[in-house]
Amino acid sequence: MARLRVALALLALALSFAPARAEDLQRLTVNQLVLSADTTQPKLEVPFHLIVTAHVRERVQSLQNVNLPLLAELELLGDEHSLVTNAGGSTYREVISVVAHHTGSITIAPVTLDAIDARTGRPTRYSSNPLTVMVAGGSLEPTVDVAAVARRTVRLVSYGVGVVALILVVVLVLRRKRPPKLEVMTLPPATPVAAPGRKARDIFADALVTLRADRTRPTVLRVRHVARAMVGASDTETLADALQRPLAAATGMREVLTALERAAFTYDSDLQTAIALAIAALESLTA
Repeated sequence: MARLRVALALLALALSFAPARAEDLQRLTVNQLVLSADTTQPKLEVPFHLIVTAHVRERVQSLQNVNLPLLAELELLGDEHSLVTNAGGSTYREVISVVAHHTGSITIAPVTLDAIDARTGRPTRYSSNPLTVMVAGGSLEPTVDVAAVARRTVRLVSYGVGVVALILVVVLVLRRKRPPKLEVMTLPPATPVAAPGRKARDIFADALVTLRADRTRPTVLRVRHVARAMVGASDTETLADALQRPLAAATGMREVLTALERAAFTYDSDLQTAIALAIAALESLTA
């Protein structure tokens, strides 16, 4: 059962970054998209829950293209979701069980939802609020636990040979579809969430650990999203546009953006070489 959960999680990760065609997007009026937790002060090694809530004006049987953030600092234990429809529309709720293996501040990136905006008729990417939790209990530990990462890598390799092959087939088929140009719209949370910021180096260090552990194109795309967000660029901008951002002039940032762009869209035969170059650029940036 544990192996099945890992396989399904990896498959969901790949599918969440497969480019959606405009004709595959639902036509929705999105009124709310919120990321919250049942506690913002979880305990070390004690499971807690992240909660995604979305409300749309339309009455739908399912809510598609909901993309969860990269959970590099949390272990995913499982999730369950529900959809309630009434005269006021549809409310989607997903509860994700996670556990933290280190203490201190952990910031979770926004959840996104891709849909055709029923008001404008345009493909749009809606974004929730980010969320920060403060893990307590035990002594303060470093964010990057090399031994833990190594153990997880061994488990992933042992579980994932067949799963990785399936992911590569899915990505190979879906990457041929040209993604629609999405407008980005951030929806305010129902209740403002106070989230202290994290240093850029810490964020890139977490991304580096994740990319080392899972050297696949879906992970590259998630790290690319993080790097572009750090300079204020969207996923749909060209590399040239992203490099024009003032924050892209920081030492090592241009190399990271360029290396991730190549790894995200290169041929399969060049993928591992490109990922190695992206890892080297991230190592230089976080040194």
